[in-house]
Amino acid sequence: RLKNASGLFNLTRNLGGAVGLAVINTVLIDRNAFHYARLAEHVQWGSAEAQTKLQNMTLDFQQNAGLDASKAAISKLSGMVQQQASLLSFMDVFYLLTALFATLAIFVLFIRKPAEPGGGGG
Repeated sequence: RLKNASGLFNLTRNLGGAVGLAVINTVLIDRNAFHYARLAEHVQWGSAEAQTKLQNMTLDFQQNAGLDASKAAISKLSGMVQQQASLLSFMDVFYLLTALFATLAIFVLFIRKPAEPGGGGG
């Protein structure tokens, strides 16, 4: 009987871990796309800050021979936006997990102690 309980516990633990990781990964991907879109709204051709940053990076890349400086600068700027979107999405997942575990910690206070086992007959 104990062997069956151990197997059931391991199954539940593995299944819970797999589902948890799938949920975390889904949230991470969705929030990354959301944050990338939000950040990309501010990095447009009409934005003075974006134009200044792009011009400075283009000048930096022009010093390297063999590079198309404007393409390299656009690629670098896109990578910077992607990096910040990833950071924000990891922060969202961290906040989500913090809220989950804080909520579960409150429920721990309501768990009753198991009853003492009855004494032996002998």
